[in-house]
Amino acid sequence: MKILLLLSLMLYLLLPAYPAIGDDLPMLPSSQPGQLPSINTVNIQPIQEQNISVTCYLGNPNDRNSLGNIMVMSAEAAGSTCNSMYFNCRGACFGCFSDFDLSQDICVDNSGRKFLR
Repeated sequence: MKILLLLSLMLYLLLPAYPAIGDDLPMLPSSQPGQLPSINTVNIQPIQEQNISVTCYLGNPNDRNSLGNIMVMSAEAAGSTCNSMYFNCRGACFGCFSDFDLSQDICVDNSGRKFLR
């Protein structure tokens, strides 16, 4: 019985100090107090994409009919960006870039389909 009385006395003395312990910790952002943050309330920075050097080819890239080089933010945008940059393309250009893992060029058409050159 003494142990229970001593335990309750300790809890009675320590309970008011409990909220002060958590004051040093940063608060998580939340839309309402007492709720965990949702994905909409947390500020997530997008991953920085790399600039990719792309050579634009009119028609078959194996014919080496190059129109010039451009920089794109993603590999999927290579073909569509070439077709929008050069008037001569009219939807028939391919954007090709080097893939150092494969040691080959990857070409992308206007619709975003990829193939090896």
